[in-house]
Amino acid sequence: MKNDTNTKELFERYSDMVYRISVSYCQNIWNAQDIVQEVFVRYLRKRPNFKNEEHEKAWFIRVTINCCKSQLTGMWNTHM
Repeated sequence: MKNDTNTKELFERYSDMVYRISVSYCQNIWNAQDIVQEVFVRYLRKRPNFKNEEHEKAWFIRVTINCCKSQLTGMWNTHM
């Protein structure tokens, strides 16, 4: 799939899904909001070239889960 998808369109398409996954993993909205930002920063840095929409969605899910796991095991998470 060509990498011509507008970042705004991707945000509109996946931000709710990323947020819901993050809330489910982290059990608080503040960490979930941070993770949404982190996932899209990673997208902007990497600009992956997706094969199709299924691959695109899977990338966002995987990166979200990885960010959640990193946050839950991170040292700065001790304030919870």
